[in-house]
Amino acid sequence: MLAATLLAAPVVLSTAPATAVPGSAPTIIGADAPAQLNYVAKINVGEEAACTGTLVDPQWVLTAATCFASDGRPPAGKPAINTTVTVGRTDLTQTSGSVLSAIRLVPHADRDLVLVKLAARITDPSIAPVRLATTPAAAGEQLVKAGFGRTRTEWVPDKLHSGTFAVASTTDTAVNLNGSDTATVCKGDAGGPALRTVNGITELVSVNSRSWQGGCLGNDPAETRTGAVDTRVDDVRDWVDHTVSRNPDDLTGDGKADVAAARDDGILWIYPGTGNASGSTLGTRFQAGTSWQSQDAVTIGDVSNDGIGDLLSRQASDGTLWVYPGTGKPGMEAFATRYQVGRSWLTQDVTRTGDFNSDGRTDVLTRQASDGTLWVYPGTGKSGMETLGTRYQVGTGWKSQDIITNGDLNNDGRTDVLSRQASDGTLWVYPSTGKPGMETFGTRYQVGRSWQTQNAVRTGDFNSDGRTDVLSRQASDGTLWVYPGTGKPGIDTLGTRYQAGTGWGPYRIF
Repeated sequence: MLAATLLAAPVVLSTAPATAVPGSAPTIIGADAPAQLNYVAKINVGEEAACTGTLVDPQWVLTAATCFASDGRPPAGKPAINTTVTVGRTDLTQTSGSVLSAIRLVPHADRDLVLVKLAARITDPSIAPVRLATTPAAAGEQLVKAGFGRTRTEWVPDKLHSGTFAVASTTDTAVNLNGSDTATVCKGDAGGPALRTVNGITELVSVNSRSWQGGCLGNDPAETRTGAVDTRVDDVRDWVDHTVSRNPDDLTGDGKADVAAARDDGILWIYPGTGNASGSTLGTRFQAGTSWQSQDAVTIGDVSNDGIGDLLSRQASDGTLWVYPGTGKPGMEAFATRYQVGRSWLTQDVTRTGDFNSDGRTDVLTRQASDGTLWVYPGTGKSGMETLGTRYQVGTGWKSQDIITNGDLNNDGRTDVLSRQASDGTLWVYPSTGKPGMETFGTRYQVGRSWQTQNAVRTGDFNSDGRTDVLSRQASDGTLWVYPGTGKPGIDTLGTRYQAGTGWGPYRIF
């Protein structure tokens, strides 16, 4: 009866006092939370709402979709309202942890869940993401809930609170919880975690969706019910893994970096990444197109912002710029019908894609052939000829670099530029700042020497360890190599290379 009543009559939030921080659903009345719960996040959706979330990956927070849309169906992509996420603080008056912008939302198809991508990775080893449970909650089980919402006496608490709730029942998608006089879910706790500890390891069992809010400050004093309804997460691991593992070099939809290449005959081949190192880095190739000799500048990137890599290419005959949207399907259906996104691009001799302004959309980086000026054309999230906005300058003097590519080389979640100095073959990283204009890249640092032996360089996570690697081709014999990313700065950025293929001399590697 408790579950049925809650499902039929969700909490109405429009009556919240103006002095309160409104939330899309109910904070935990309980004791101050222990410091080890520093993976619990405070989410501020502009001045409109405040919710709670949980760090489940170094760059992703899981929370309730109703934090961003009252119907629980926010659109995928950049949040409609500027959103900040605080991670690593159980006391918001402290300066530990990180305060980051939310740059992308990925809502679940049919549950009150959304994954929120942060503008940068959480690299502090003391702030570890919590793992998802693999078994559902059982009736009578005790779960610890945590949140930054109201208490009995505070509208906007500075400290994370936690309390113990008993599981009343579990359905296919929900966990029904019984609260108590000392444990109630209130406004601002929406999206907060319910946790259990197994063999000393804490895991996330469910995420708060709604509550009766009995005893919460500002709620009707006549309401004494303290139960809550959570959304199960023990069976959404595949969705979470797929979302957080997506990368712009993934053309097959499996989260792994792939390679696209063509020979002089114009046949386009996809070499699917396996995620393995040494010898089996790339799987059996499949044909994905013909007549690609007509395109003279091709790069992989998620230009359509749907999580699947696309091909951005320039028509050699007239300089028009095209997107071939990736479908994630194998064979000749790998790309859907192309659409034009630009004209007169013959003036640019380098074209690369990445999120250079950290807004969650894919931009295009180019170099002016005449003078080496570096430009960014910001992605707008629109399609067709409105895909790219007004360009802005990010560098000068780049004719001194004879190879330019990009990737998150320092593993901070931002897109850096990797380039080779033409004069001596030194390899450099220009770290992204996430800022626009001439401040887009910070002071460069050297990551390699003697790279004139390589005549093609690309980036991607080819061994699926979460770090960006460098793929290169030996000029002398066409051998393909992977230099694994280490996560370290400077000359230690790349580890000992391993061979990933042979006979690549005749190919243009995109």
